[in-house]
Amino acid sequence: MRYVSLGGPIFLGVVGAILAFAVSDQMLGPVDLSVVGVILLVAAAIWLILSVTVNRPQRRVRTVRRDAPGGQAGYGNGGYNDNPPTRQF
Repeated sequence: MRYVSLGGPIFLGVVGAILAFAVSDQMLGPVDLSVVGVILLVAAAIWLILSVTVNRPQRRVRTVRRDAPGGQAGYGNGGYNDNPPTRQF
């Protein structure tokens, strides 16, 4: 099981929100801090969405072959695979 780290995007979003909404019309040289805050908010949202979707639990699919070579059934034919398929979790 992979754990999703949410601390990074949340921290980035908080810093972006502070810069976007709490700082009023401040310029740091040629850089507008409100624009930097909005960019950080957008980056945090993208990071959060990607980390949650990429690290979600994967669906496990099991394929059971129902026919044996020669057209016989996949199990119960005396040798190919006598045990019926079982579910694995």
